[in-house]
Amino acid sequence: MALNCSAHSPMQVTQFACGGFVVGFRFSHAVADGPGAAQFMSAMGEIARGRAAPSLTPAWGREAIPSPPAASVGPLPVPTELRLQYLAMDISTDYIDHFKARFLEETGHRCSAFEVLIAKAWQARTRAAGFARGSPVHVCFAMNARPALRPRALPDGFYGNCYYIMRVSAPAEAVSDAPLNDVVRLIREGKKRLPSEFARWSRGEMGDGGDPYRITSDYRTLLVSDWSRLGFAEVDYGWGAPVHVVPLTNLDYIATCILVRPSAHKPGARLITQCVAADGVDAFHRDMMRLD
Repeated sequence: MALNCSAHSPMQVTQFACGGFVVGFRFSHAVADGPGAAQFMSAMGEIARGRAAPSLTPAWGREAIPSPPAASVGPLPVPTELRLQYLAMDISTDYIDHFKARFLEETGHRCSAFEVLIAKAWQARTRAAGFARGSPVHVCFAMNARPALRPRALPDGFYGNCYYIMRVSAPAEAVSDAPLNDVVRLIREGKKRLPSEFARWSRGEMGDGGDPYRITSDYRTLLVSDWSRLGFAEVDYGWGAPVHVVPLTNLDYIATCILVRPSAHKPGARLITQCVAADGVDAFHRDMMRLD
């Protein structure tokens, strides 16, 4: 049974005969980023559990976000004939720990599961796609830009957009042929650039990469998002945390890779990808599962 408030409702509840249910939620990045949308869902959960009002009052606070003088609305991504294939992979904690331990042993520094998995996905798809040596390949990932603002710039309860798209680029062979630790380093170095790049963007200095928020359908670019720590998996409507939270996308010509938590009580991570064409899916999957 599907319950809708209206034909344009951003939420839908589907109840199954077994007693379980699915909550579908659609939101636009013109209104909120991932943490902001999760804040809204958490508030709905609190009200469903009997609270008269959310424990965290929503706050606007848009004036704290920089408005670059050169900001402009760019063209939408252009659909192509290329159709990328959906693939979901469950990754064990042993797999993640293996690569984290190798990085620590070689560098003396720790790395995160996100850095390992995104580096591995970027490398595996670069190999599977067969990009020519010397051609630039890119990975773009959303970073929470709140730490780049002055302290206490945003009010408690802020639910709008405050993220930055970090772009990391390298020649194809520097990704496909390199040891995975080198690719992890590229990801980590990109993350470290957040304060300086966000400051330049705030001044309207877009740099060689152009507007960081402009989504592209260029097959050489992989768009990454980490859903594992946004707060969606903690929303409680009165029956406890959800069994699984998963994003749905319908743009099969834009290469994407999304990191989510696996089903409840299952350790590790889940990668939801739509980033290679049909003739490269098997090679991409095999490479992802390799521990070398």
